[in-house]
Amino acid sequence: MQSKIANLQGLRGVAVLLVVLLHWQSMERLHRNDGILPDWTRIGHAGVDLFFVISGFIMLVIARDSPPGLRTAGIFLYHRWARIYPTYWFWFLVSLVFYLAVPGWLRLTPGQLPYLTESFFLLPTWSAQLVPVSWTLKYELYFYLVFSAVLLLPVRWRIVALLVWGGYIGIGQTLCYDAPTIQCNKNLFLTVHPLAFEFLCGALIGWSYLRWRVPFGLLLALSGADLAATGFTLYLWSGLELDGNIWYRVLLFGLPAAVLLYGGVELERQRGIVAPRWLIGVGNASYSISLSHFLLIDLLFARLPIYIALPTGLLDLAVLILTLAVAILGHHWVERPLLHLCRGRYRPFTPLKT
Repeated sequence: MQSKIANLQGLRGVAVLLVVLLHWQSMERLHRNDGILPDWTRIGHAGVDLFFVISGFIMLVIARDSPPGLRTAGIFLYHRWARIYPTYWFWFLVSLVFYLAVPGWLRLTPGQLPYLTESFFLLPTWSAQLVPVSWTLKYELYFYLVFSAVLLLPVRWRIVALLVWGGYIGIGQTLCYDAPTIQCNKNLFLTVHPLAFEFLCGALIGWSYLRWRVPFGLLLALSGADLAATGFTLYLWSGLELDGNIWYRVLLFGLPAAVLLYGGVELERQRGIVAPRWLIGVGNASYSISLSHFLLIDLLFARLPIYIALPTGLLDLAVLILTLAVAILGHHWVERPLLHLCRGRYRPFTPLKT
């Protein structure tokens, strides 16, 4: 089996561009009265769901032949720590400098973020986060902990254990959440949140991908795109509040993402059809883009010296280009060196790009 799946990175590129689109529009409307970005950019929420499905797929595939035991689980957790925390801490500290020095630039006031310890270590909290997108990393870390426990089991039992975990999410959610009331503490609520179900969907696709060659990858990809378009339309036309019932989000965004992912990886394996190189490049830098873009867009819209004189369209373009450029530089000069430094001690399970 191929060791690198380019379309995974292409889909990561799609996911991060959707998230950037969402925050780009919200910042434009905050800073400009004559905003031109359309309302449909709210579909950018779906980028998070695509990220979660991809993560579930990758974790299952990279650990496909790893032997059971504490050493395997420990190496897995170490690699996940190295992937998440060092780069996150860099952007956390950059944001903290602005928060302490000029909080008004971030639309914050001193003392507005009292739970900096929870934010730094990515612990569950109900409070605002210094890096706004960091809430997604808490679900990633939770999934990694679950998956590390699964790695203690023989390979043949791992998918069964993940299905049991999915049952826990379903049962726990009914006991823990009655919209809009949350009936359990923040730690338990995170463990039964429906968004975690999207990791399971990705893992199931990874399990299927390793065992069968589905001959209709193009049909799957087209079906995923069609389902995504349908979900986007329903979301925009219905005015659904995603926090009102998170299962709506899983159905509208998560399941189409899973079908699209399956089609994408099969298209590459069977027909050699891959995403454009520029999109793969964006996907490679997606983590740095995800962590930095909110801060960069906010600062650029508010502090670009000539922003008042620029027409909104030109300002939008300048903000987008500068944001992506700084984030991609951060990927090459910060994320990759930190990852190589931290992972120097162990080799990955496989050379699959993660």
